Amino acid sequence: MKIYCYPLVLIISLFVFPASGQSSVKRPENALEQQIELARLEINKRFIDPKFGILLDYAGKNGENSLPTPEECRDDKPNGLNWWAPMENGAFFNGIYLDGLCNRWKVTTKKADELEARKVARGLVKLATIGSVPGFISRDVASDGKSHHVSGSDDQTGPWFYGMWRYVKSGIPDQEEKEKLVRLMVTVGSALEARNWQLPCDREGYGFRGNLTDKGCRIAVRLLFIYRALYDVTNDQKWLDGYHRRLLEVPEGDSLNRLELCARGIPYETTHPEKGNITENHFWITGISQANLKALVEMEQSVELREKFRQGLNITAKKAALHLSQYKNFDNQHDKAFTENWRLLNPLWKPQPNISATLKLALQQVREWDKLSPARGYEDKYMREPLFACWVVLLSGNKTLIHEHESVLRNALMHYDWKQLHTSRFFVVVPAYYEAIMNGTLQR
Repeated sequence: MKIYCYPLVLIISLFVFPASGQSSVKRPENALEQQIELARLEINKRFIDPKFGILLDYAGKNGENSLPTPEECRDDKPNGLNWWAPMENGAFFNGIYLDGLCNRWKVTTKKADELEARKVARGLVKLATIGSVPGFISRDVASDGKSHHVSGSDDQTGPWFYGMWRYVKSGIPDQEEKEKLVRLMVTVGSALEARNWQLPCDREGYGFRGNLTDKGCRIAVRLLFIYRALYDVTNDQKWLDGYHRRLLEVPEGDSLNRLELCARGIPYETTHPEKGNITENHFWITGISQANLKALVEMEQSVELREKFRQGLNITAKKAALHLSQYKNFDNQHDKAFTENWRLLNPLWKPQPNISATLKLALQQVREWDKLSPARGYEDKYMREPLFACWVVLLSGNKTLIHEHESVLRNALMHYDWKQLHTSRFFVVVPAYYEAIMNGTLQR
């Protein structure tokens, strides 16, 4: 019997009334653990590029896919951002997923789990070492091991630093590997600091895709985390001084300094959460910012500053918790269409001399992509968003809050038939689950 087919009443009763040690009834924690394991196995089967260990965005139900060729990467197809192709978010997804794999290894201490984390970490290293412009983090790499699309973004760079930091601190790499990885982190960080944290495309004159000095908590916490993480792995006073300077700096267009922005948390829709998160802050985009807030709570030595970050962490989690029940809208047996053939977008292609032209083309293409693959948007709204909201809530480590929403958290994680999904966004259940295990907020 597949786990997702368990009668809901049975699942709820097991979660609410745990079986005693001598009972023959299967403990609910084991059902949840098995569900997460099925997700991980499905990711390994269909969504990890076996050559470079990079997490793909989508695949057919048997793993069928067609990655952009080296020539297509160089020609900016389908667009220079590689939006809508299957390797759109390599650094973004690998950085987050690696956190879950590192925690999994801490729990199991198995060699196979160590090797799995190493594979994903090597993917992150690859994405940081194939560009020609200092500070560039690629979102993909073609079969030749070097060709890639021209544009990264803050949503690639932020998770890249986070995943690298978690891996360096995990206990998996030996001293020699740690030193190499730290040097790479410092090289990227120094290059970006020299550009005042504008994120370059890998073609001079093409422009920038994102700026880590922008306003708002979502971006502010990413910049603070990078400074503090670099100090954490180097003990170089330069990074700690930069961290304290940026804490009290008011970003252009804002009225609060970054510390106060972080204390207020990330804004989400709270009035009508049943309609979905209608603010600009999707959970899959802001999840890494919540992870950065948690990391700052861990690293900060000042009680006053630490409690400011914790305040933002809890505010963000409480707002996200209102959206967890969106999972109920997802039908595992839906018949919405999906195609892996992103090349159907190529008739809209045109040369892109800069990032502005690339963005314009990508937004034109998505209208056609939504017609070709309505299942993608359906999964994004009713699978991706509630599962990332689960991660946001569990990252808080707030046992009172998590206990209050434990039933809906478990039901959301148990709801999906991973084999029926077209997109890989469910990978977040691995870091979400092992975050809860490490914090003791959910039982195995």
